[in-house]
Amino acid sequence: MAKDLNVVLLLDYYGELLPEKQRRLVEYYYCDDLSLAEISFDEDITRQGVRDAIKRAVDKLQGFENALGFVKKATDIKDALTHFEESGSNDDLEKLKNEINNM
Repeated sequence: MAKDLNVVLLLDYYGELLPEKQRRLVEYYYCDDLSLAEISFDEDITRQGVRDAIKRAVDKLQGFENALGFVKKATDIKDALTHFEESGSNDDLEKLKNEINNM
């Protein structure tokens, strides 16, 4: 299973919506960089069980983002702020204000 580090960002926003065990497994795998085998040993479940639980949790996190879009909104605001800081134009300021109001 390839590690998508965007999952860490999703976990920051939506991690509390996951069951405790799923959140813990995702944190071990993505944040603590433990292997599936290490997690399976620590949690006393099969490697396949760990993989399946992480997959389900990541699917849930992506579903939350698809429904709510908080990560995209925050990223859009960050990009607009960076663009405004670089240009300082009034048009970019209005764009930033619109992004914030659309949250």
